Amino acid sequence: MLTVDNKQLRPLILDIGNCNFRLGWAGSDLPEIIAPSVYVDATDNIFESDVIDGLEDLFFGKNTERHLYGIEALKYQNILKIHEFKKENNYYILSKFFHHYYQKLDILPENQFKQPIIIITPFFTTELEKTKLEQIFFQDFNFPYLLFLSESQAIMQALQKETGVIINIGDFHTYISTIFHGFTNIMARDLFPISGKDLTNHFLNMVLTNKSSSKKYYLDKWLAKEIKEKTALIVLNPEEEKKNIKEGFTNYDQKINFPDGSNLKIDAERFMLSEPLFDPRLIHIDYFGIPEAIVKVIKSWNREDWEEIIPHIILAGGGSLIPGLKERLKFELAKHFSDKIRGKLNIIAPAGRENMSWVGASILYSKNKLPDWKPNPEYKG
Repeated sequence: MLTVDNKQLRPLILDIGNCNFRLGWAGSDLPEIIAPSVYVDATDNIFESDVIDGLEDLFFGKNTERHLYGIEALKYQNILKIHEFKKENNYYILSKFFHHYYQKLDILPENQFKQPIIIITPFFTTELEKTKLEQIFFQDFNFPYLLFLSESQAIMQALQKETGVIINIGDFHTYISTIFHGFTNIMARDLFPISGKDLTNHFLNMVLTNKSSSKKYYLDKWLAKEIKEKTALIVLNPEEEKKNIKEGFTNYDQKINFPDGSNLKIDAERFMLSEPLFDPRLIHIDYFGIPEAIVKVIKSWNREDWEEIIPHIILAGGGSLIPGLKERLKFELAKHFSDKIRGKLNIIAPAGRENMSWVGASILYSKNKLPDWKPNPEYKG
């Protein structure tokens, strides 16, 4: 491991998520920067007209940059088109995005671009993606060292475990992976086809289909995503709860007030929006539910190993924050194991799990347990 006394020369940990970008110093408790992984282009407005007089002066002032990033970009989501650079595989914008937030770390000029960089990567990151990231951080920025760190390894380290199942639910990807006594198994993992964006779209479709017959609502995916994150929950028996609502049960009632003075009342939508996790066919995806996917991954290991694995089923990612997920998963998973080991089934839903991979990487650095660094062969210090 690289060790330095100057904090500004400590490694930086970078988690380039589809939903959020996280950047901060290794050894810290949390990333210094958490920003939405989005940008806007000053020339790319959402109106039909190609030109809106005064728009650039109004929002960009004298800034010659044509792009805004992260939180600043979202301020103009009703005027300019929001782009997600990770979804677009836009490495040019990623480079500019990183540089924008790197400058916010207030690094002294003599220390800039001299830090080793740790990049957290899920198992499905391709070699081509890694090559492009190397080009950005070695060639474009001339950082001295780079390390691609397994996201699963970082999450396990955050919980100080060597065996377990990780269910990481993000906005664009959901994956299930396992580690057994520190070892991985490429057969014991799954890229599950339902993620946060699919639940947002399902919620948006339910609202526009079920409610719009009586009233028109303006809901884009950003507003729908915000409503989903604030109101979603998961119940053990959704059909029974829907029946209760029809009979007058009001515990799920939620009124959403919009800026124009209108409002939207939702009830069953709050728990039905998450049901594609358990039955992807609801949104026309031919796949088994996430409990069955977890079971398939666990049973890829030898039968005698299952008892050691199932007490450590770990929820991670922002999409795992939906209340009731832990209880529903335990309820559904219990159906797939014998009485002998069912009692050992345990779902771990740690606080702060939306940042858990970043925190785990920071802990690995603090404990001097990072893998070997890759040096920049053309570094000019």
